[in-house]
Amino acid sequence: MEEKYLKDLVIALIVIILIVLGVKCNSLYNNIKVVPIESKYKKLALSENLFNQIEDIEQSIQDRKEFVFTVTKDPLEQNLIVKTIKDLEKQWRQEVERMVRLESTIVPEIGKKLAAISHKGKTKLYSIGDNFFYGKITDILKGEIVYSYKGRNNILTLQKLPDKPEAIDNSNEVSQEKKYNW
Repeated sequence: MEEKYLKDLVIALIVIILIVLGVKCNSLYNNIKVVPIESKYKKLALSENLFNQIEDIEQSIQDRKEFVFTVTKDPLEQNLIVKTIKDLEKQWRQEVERMVRLESTIVPEIGKKLAAISHKGKTKLYSIGDNFFYGKITDILKGEIVYSYKGRNNILTLQKLPDKPEAIDNSNEVSQEKKYNW
């Protein structure tokens, strides 16, 4: 007897669920029918002005895809135009560090001859027979070294640090006030 009531309950629940789903689908269909065909955006959607704007944007995008820049740096980067004193000083320091420069020579009467050569911001001591950036050192004289590179003998003379550009030179500054780059 109990199974009969259970079967009736399941059938009743299925019928109720189907009725609820039918009512819900019908209400959704009626809501969709209520949307007006005449919309306030109808004029904008069909206007010639909007169509021309869309064509202009598409043409601009296509032009940008096909355009090839011939510069090595980004033309939209703003700091290429305005350089601060710190930027100029950093650039000067990088140029000095890239140089291969003979800083000094040590030529004692008795002992080992040495040459101090700086490159990439580091100074190293070299003696005769050592290899450095330009080649192999063959002789160290007062104020210069003789080195061979690809079978040719060349001379590297003593060099001082290059002068700072006037824009970043602080030695002639009278006041210690801050300078602003407006």
